[in-house]
Amino acid sequence: MINVVAFAENGKYTGLKVSGHAGFEEEGKDIVCAAVSVLTLNLANSIEHFCNDEFIVDCSEGFFHLTLQDRSEKSGLLLDSCILGLMDIGEEYSDFININLQEVK
Repeated sequence: MINVVAFAENGKYTGLKVSGHAGFEEEGKDIVCAAVSVLTLNLANSIEHFCNDEFIVDCSEGFFHLTLQDRSEKSGLLLDSCILGLMDIGEEYSDFININLQEVK
């Protein structure tokens, strides 16, 4: 199971943590893991290339954690888009991905 925690502050996403493996199919053929990996890695790459915002990212096999230090309109839109994509995957493959929202104070 892939576990996603979307962090929000005052109703705006500030980061996300993704861990685990879907187990939808064998390694190399798991479309759920592949989709989640593409969304999360593209998020980090897009923020780095298109925004001047500071962010922290920790990424290893089966783990991704990104926190925006500054949330501009651009980086916020990229993060919102990634979380929307993850939620769409969650609707289609709910047995393989679990998504939770955590309000940060």
